Amino acid sequence: MKFNISKMDILQSFKSRKFKYGGYATLLTLIVIAALIIVNLVADLIPVRIDLTWNKMYSLSEQTYDVLDNLDKDITIYYVGEQGSVSPLIEEIVNRYTSRNSRIRTDYIDPVRDPITAQKYTKDGSQLSAGGLVVECGEIFRIIRQYDMYNFSQTSSGFQPESLAVEQRLTSALLYVSGAEMPVVYELEGHGETALDYNTRKQMELENFELKGLNLLGLDEVPEDADLLIINAPLRDISEEETEVLKAYLENEGKALFMMDLLIQDLPNFQSLFQVYGVKMTNSLVIEGEQGRYIGGNPLYLLPQYGNHDIVSPIKSNNIPLVVPGGQAIEILETKRNTLTIDTLLSTSEKAFARSATSSQTSLEKQEDDLTGPFPLAVAIEDSIYNLAANESYVTRMVVIGNAGFMSSGWEGSIDLFLNSLNWLHEREETISIRPKPLGVKPLTITDTQLKIYGALALLVIPLACLAAGLTVWLRRRNL
Repeated sequence: MKFNISKMDILQSFKSRKFKYGGYATLLTLIVIAALIIVNLVADLIPVRIDLTWNKMYSLSEQTYDVLDNLDKDITIYYVGEQGSVSPLIEEIVNRYTSRNSRIRTDYIDPVRDPITAQKYTKDGSQLSAGGLVVECGEIFRIIRQYDMYNFSQTSSGFQPESLAVEQRLTSALLYVSGAEMPVVYELEGHGETALDYNTRKQMELENFELKGLNLLGLDEVPEDADLLIINAPLRDISEEETEVLKAYLENEGKALFMMDLLIQDLPNFQSLFQVYGVKMTNSLVIEGEQGRYIGGNPLYLLPQYGNHDIVSPIKSNNIPLVVPGGQAIEILETKRNTLTIDTLLSTSEKAFARSATSSQTSLEKQEDDLTGPFPLAVAIEDSIYNLAANESYVTRMVVIGNAGFMSSGWEGSIDLFLNSLNWLHEREETISIRPKPLGVKPLTITDTQLKIYGALALLVIPLACLAAGLTVWLRRRNL
């Protein structure tokens, strides 16, 4: 078959409506492709990174930015291992530090290729391990091992990482090597107290707290270098002499954290100390009566409600779980000094009730003699006294928690509550909000109404819209 196509026919085809529409579509496609290429090229040149992760994995807190903006010393952050072997996650977070402050630089230490240099950074007989970091300023350094950058939880299959603590560790290390103070914390001994475990001590060290033991027997005062006191689950009461020593310490702008487990016997000297600051331990066990406010079907394992305070605000806003097993109700006294400010940190629901530790009743139903909730489970106390002669205020701070078992419950919020309390007591509020980033997948929760709406969109609206668009395009092209 032979086709005769004249030059006029070819020229005429370029003037047809089909060619015009086809040319417009091709031109538009080329413009879009060119725009995408240009946008990608320009984006690579702009030193801006946007963190779109749900838990802001790569973002730094305002507290860290404040630390970086006030940093006036040269600091080196070393990656431990071969060049190029650093985790992209760790590298991206470290880059946020170096881009904020030019006095921070990065380098590598390879213990295998350069063991002599690595030997300088050995500590307590341990060796540098690949994947870690070394933060150095002059002759002062701190080692952040790879496993220190994560918080782990124990599961049936072993220990699994549950949160990322790179920012927490790195900012703490920067403060340490740049000469920030190391508050001295004394842990009271001699009354059957529970010693803080290794993990808690390690976390305190990473937050730049120095921990020492303190037995008040035979002492006239708390050591002068004490910045904080921790009283953890005493089994016996303090003596009258010790009570006077602690009262004198607190009156002189003292800071103390009390974690008091429920006991059958009362502790009158401790009680006299608490009542000076407007609270009382009720010596009664809290039983939660509202479903959803306890776990495992056990109303003694409380899921407390958070108050509005610097100590618990980051725990609340990040939905970090916290369980108080066998909580003791705290009473805030109606009659107290007007210099006192008492804020509830943790509390129960209104359906909770409390039973005396001396009760023989074993029922989990409310009895006639039980106290009626809600109850504070933890309080923060501030006593601010203005000295007119000196024209300044003297501030005493205390945190009282009616339970010490929460520390060994294994829940992530436990260590956060503990460390946040220490930082608030020492008036280091700027480090309270630097908390680990959860690594788990955040579930998508939708209501029944939302489910129906999304179902209608997927099954009806979107298919019908596509069908209508297709028909419109087909009809228009049919008439070309």
